[in-house]
Amino acid sequence: MTFSSLRTKLILILLVLLSLLATATGLATLSAMKRDSELQAGHILRVASKVLREALNNRASQLSSSVQILATDFGFRNAVATAEQETIESVLANHGNRINASLTLLLSPSGALLVSSDSTIKAADIAPLFQQTQGHNAAAVNDILHLAGQPYQLVLAPVRAPALIAWVGMGFPLDSTLAKQIRGITDLDISFVAKQAQGYQIYTSTLDSVYQQQLPALLDTLINDAGIPHNNPQQDYISLAMPLDQQQQLWAVQHLSNQRWLSSYQQFRHQLLLIFGAALSLTLLAGIIFARSITQPLKALSYFARRIGQGFDETIPVRGNDEVALLSRTLSAMQHDIRQREQQLQFNAEHDSLTGLYNRTAVERLLPDLLASSDGSLLQINIQQFKHINDVLGFSNGDILLQQLARRLKLGPELPVMLARLGGDEFLLVYNTLLTEGQVRAKLAALGEGYQLANSQINLKLCIGIYHFFCQQSNVNDALRRVDIALDNARQTPQRTAIYLQGQDESHQRELMLIRDLPEALHNGQFYAVYQPKIDLASQQCSSAEALIRWQHPKLGLIAPDEFIRLAEHSGNISLISDWMLQQVIAQTAKWWQQGLRLQIAVNLSVHDLLNPALADNINAQLQQYKLSAAALALEVTESAIMQDAATVIAQLQRIRGLGITLAIDDFGTGQSSLAYLKQLPVHELKIDRAFIKDIDHNSNDALIVAATTQLAHSLGFVVTAEGLENQAGLAKLQQCGCDKVQGYYFSRPLQADAFATWLQHYTSNHPHWLNAQTVK
Repeated sequence: MTFSSLRTKLILILLVLLSLLATATGLATLSAMKRDSELQAGHILRVASKVLREALNNRASQLSSSVQILATDFGFRNAVATAEQETIESVLANHGNRINASLTLLLSPSGALLVSSDSTIKAADIAPLFQQTQGHNAAAVNDILHLAGQPYQLVLAPVRAPALIAWVGMGFPLDSTLAKQIRGITDLDISFVAKQAQGYQIYTSTLDSVYQQQLPALLDTLINDAGIPHNNPQQDYISLAMPLDQQQQLWAVQHLSNQRWLSSYQQFRHQLLLIFGAALSLTLLAGIIFARSITQPLKALSYFARRIGQGFDETIPVRGNDEVALLSRTLSAMQHDIRQREQQLQFNAEHDSLTGLYNRTAVERLLPDLLASSDGSLLQINIQQFKHINDVLGFSNGDILLQQLARRLKLGPELPVMLARLGGDEFLLVYNTLLTEGQVRAKLAALGEGYQLANSQINLKLCIGIYHFFCQQSNVNDALRRVDIALDNARQTPQRTAIYLQGQDESHQRELMLIRDLPEALHNGQFYAVYQPKIDLASQQCSSAEALIRWQHPKLGLIAPDEFIRLAEHSGNISLISDWMLQQVIAQTAKWWQQGLRLQIAVNLSVHDLLNPALADNINAQLQQYKLSAAALALEVTESAIMQDAATVIAQLQRIRGLGITLAIDDFGTGQSSLAYLKQLPVHELKIDRAFIKDIDHNSNDALIVAATTQLAHSLGFVVTAEGLENQAGLAKLQQCGCDKVQGYYFSRPLQADAFATWLQHYTSNHPHWLNAQTVK
């Protein structure tokens, strides 16, 4: 093989180019990797410092809790107050042994050392920590001090009876045991040192003895540059120092072995050399094979023609200006024309004619491979009120708008691997990365504004459903159904975005079952009413209750009211529930009145009920049917229901009030009505939501809100009921706030009619059990 032959020249060119490329790539890669390894080593040290600080803080918290428990012990405080030295020493020793504290001591309020488990410790040694107690007599303080030739983590807590009578302290040494524990956590060596006038003292270190002897010479640099990693080749470590005490006299130095971060670098360099040698060998072999193939152009051309006839896509086998090359180019042109016609046909079959994007047919063909190849995200985008745009601006402008949106979907830093129009105003985007909801909302904001249409600029309201798929775990039907479920959920949220959550398929099927079964369940005994008593605080009697609905499904068990009421409202079946509930409650209340129980029972109404113009007449007809006084019935509505259509709802409430029925605002404080509407509402009662009641015994803000709301309601002539009372302490708070009535689990859970009547008898004869002398006005 001579150097003048084409085959030799091709082989040499390939080898030289590959060698230059591999050398440049290798040098750049190794240099970048070394820098990255050094940065990573520094990061490891900083993380280890945070771990050490967190470990010390945890020890301080545990120690502080133990010391504060001792400080609040009655016997110990009594011993301190009466100066019983032996008792104090015994208690300190016993408590110190229980938590393995190495040091226990007791100081006078002025800082004099009264008792110490180590006789060598003086009051002056503890003075730096004791000074921190000045102005903080109510809280424990902690620091790390040099005591008796050893650093200690020490906590002081005040002992009160009730005035400050002493300071009790306990401490753990920063010894080899702690150093080994920290090393076990961080996998780094650690040294505890003290900065002294004559130099540095190493208390303990997990370094080998040789490196411990070299450490003092490096401490000046490490401590002066605290928090900055330093690499010392003599010690073969990267070290970082951090102060332990407020005076910065005690220091911890953590050490990372150079071998840990250099080993991966050296291993990678060795692998790179092996890859480089293998690549040269493969290139040499490929060059020889390629050069030999040039000598057989006619054979290759014949093979090329056969492949075109079989429908395969091949590259031109012969290049040049001779006759064989001309024939090769002619065959290639024929292949190109055939390919273009096939591509056009396939493009038309799998692309949307308006936007040029993929259509549903293409999605069903291409999506399986995308779902199987990697983890990623599906986004389904819908234009809200697109029909209104078509109606106002015309279908041609609607088409232009879809084209503008399609072009904008192709822009942005994160480009989808597939973009399709599923039909109408819905688009599908497929990403091979898992997008966060924040990223999607940013995309939503960028997509919604600034569309030029019919000489006007319009903004779109878009909804986006998100489904995260994982490699080979989803099929096309499941993925498209789940992202569609997410889009339905997005339409219901103010953010207009929603992520599909595991189990929403089943939840969707469950909701369909509940919507389907609800009408029949009202007639076959699955629904029943329960009653929760309302206690009048002034009279201490129970003369009213709230009726609540329950559904015991034969397959799904007890269904939460929030769930089926929401579904009933969305499906238009809420009036069935309200009519059933009113009939059940009025019938039961009439029965109680006939038995001499003059109870007023409240029923909740939804906004759909209030917008029914026949509501007042229907209620009046039922009251007449059961010969029940209107005073026996109360109706509760929420603030949000009123705000749906304030004028209509207020007019409806005025008609109902005219019948003599009591009206109440339910869940007050959680809605969005204003005081301007509150003064217009023809209601008798205001019910403060349980969110402000359940924690009122220990939440001063809740107490202030309830008190202010009660005062406002009384000023407007409303009776105030507090919902959600759970304990007697809360009852006392509600008494102080001036509430008129109270209901909640403290008195009773919602009960069925017979159980409620039994409870009522028990309460009537035993009401001091709930309302004792401390809670009565």
